[in-house]
Amino acid sequence: MSNHAMLVTWQDGYALDLDEIDDQHRMLFDIMNRLWSAIIRRAETVELGGILEDLERYTVLHFTEEETFMRSISYMGFDEHIEQHRRFVDYIIQEKRSALAGRQVSLELIHFLRDWLVNHILVEDKRYADQFRQERRPVSLLGRFFARLH
Repeated sequence: MSNHAMLVTWQDGYALDLDEIDDQHRMLFDIMNRLWSAIIRRAETVELGGILEDLERYTVLHFTEEETFMRSISYMGFDEHIEQHRRFVDYIIQEKRSALAGRQVSLELIHFLRDWLVNHILVEDKRYADQFRQERRPVSLLGRFFARLH
């Protein structure tokens, strides 16, 4: 994907140093960049709807795994965090329906996705990653946790 078609680029500062979650975050960036590229190319409604469907599905998968992990470490901000996830998914579903009804995908959606994801990783997700590290849990525990999920 050419640089002009990149909405957001992964930076090392986004890493939580939790490999499985970082990989999932990178995948979300990739899907958002696919959406941005499709908008620039003036892709058909079906393609845009399909990418929004991919974003919805992958987001739900990621949030489910992230929430299971947060629950396993008794994350103190759990309820607030999952409410943010729910609102994000609801917004994506609403925008997907709008796109499939033939309405143009708005720049507001694109900026929201980019800003929300970057801010969510840098602020909200770092909080549970910090709690995980402060409790001195070995990072290999995370690998074993995700291995059990799959």
